[in-house]
Amino acid sequence: MQVIKSSPRAKGVLMFLMLLNILSMLDRSLIAAFSQTIMDDLNLSPSQLGLLNGWVFTVCYVVMGLFMGALADRFHRPRLIAAGLILWSALTAVSGIAKNFTQIALARLFIGIGESTMTPTSMSMLADLFPAQKRGTAVGLYYLGVPVGTSLAFILAGSLGVEIGWRNCFLLLGGLGIVLALGLLLLRDPRRGVMESESTTASTESESAVGWREGLSDLKQVLKGSPVLIWIMLGAVMLHIPIGAGAFAIPWLIAERGFEQGYITALFGTIFLLFGTLGTLFGGAMSDWYQRRYRGGRIRFLALLMIAVTPLTLGYRFASPDSLIFFLGMSFALFSLSSFYGPAFSTVQDLTPARLRGVMTAVLLVACNLLGFSLGSFMTGVAQELFQAAAVVNPYTWSLLLADICGAMSIPCFLYASVCLERQRD
Repeated sequence: MQVIKSSPRAKGVLMFLMLLNILSMLDRSLIAAFSQTIMDDLNLSPSQLGLLNGWVFTVCYVVMGLFMGALADRFHRPRLIAAGLILWSALTAVSGIAKNFTQIALARLFIGIGESTMTPTSMSMLADLFPAQKRGTAVGLYYLGVPVGTSLAFILAGSLGVEIGWRNCFLLLGGLGIVLALGLLLLRDPRRGVMESESTTASTESESAVGWREGLSDLKQVLKGSPVLIWIMLGAVMLHIPIGAGAFAIPWLIAERGFEQGYITALFGTIFLLFGTLGTLFGGAMSDWYQRRYRGGRIRFLALLMIAVTPLTLGYRFASPDSLIFFLGMSFALFSLSSFYGPAFSTVQDLTPARLRGVMTAVLLVACNLLGFSLGSFMTGVAQELFQAAAVVNPYTWSLLLADICGAMSIPCFLYASVCLERQRD
């Protein structure tokens, strides 16, 4: 069996894409990081915040993501990302001057269009830069953008945001993105399918770009012939419900756990930076290691990891805020949620023909964001209002616990996906 190695240039491209993904998540997470401040300044209700953090952004993000994934399978990928980066950065700056819910919601819609170019295109590029044996690690490094970008948003809100205000933070980051877009114009687009070998699960026949109708037909056939992909996507939906509910983490910590806003926002960001980064790296690298040695592949490793940490991540909601259990539970919740990306996205790339990887990544993002993340954000906001209207004590705690339980339902999905994977390989 021929061993295909990645080049030093591939690692450089990976680092630059990771940097852009950090910026993308930083911009996207500013709403959650400044949630209490924006609710007060723009007079928003919890359900409006849930919409703003969820479906308002996500509908355009995932619908256009399907279109951008198809474009990524046909056109110059770095230039496609550059166009999206300029658009979402400009609209991030516009968000900083919004005066009401309608204005900031319109800006979020178009930010979603711009950011929809990033991940489908990047996943397609990484599959052409790294061999199948190293894709879990490569995808895990790329997805450091989630914990690092999100945590930096909270750290920024708790430190610089206190000094210059949330509006100036939006303006500052919008300008930074436009500058970074220039670097994408210097990148060459890697040749498609170059990292495939005879042992690769994905088919390498006829990997040239196909027409739109033929591509849609091929996509349906791939999904129909691989129940692994269906169960991974169902698990992704369930797991992203508590991720979407994270928009209410700071209001919960302030209102029901008694923390001061600036302090807990920066502390939450720091914990996310540490444990989210560890989770992303651990999930990517260890799932590659597990796949080489045991049956069930990377996705079974993910299920086993979640089984190990779920009792702690559910129980800490009721722990005293000054106890070790409370901070351990919060830390491992962020750790386990971040460990998803490397095993799941690399498995999907392995099972997808090279000519369809962009659009298949977009389909997975539909599951993660439109059905999971947005539902979690909106559901938690509505649940909080209903619990509060019913005079339930600690309404944020119970609404967040409901989202956490939904997240735990991803475990049987991933376990069954690993069973299907072994059947498919056999």
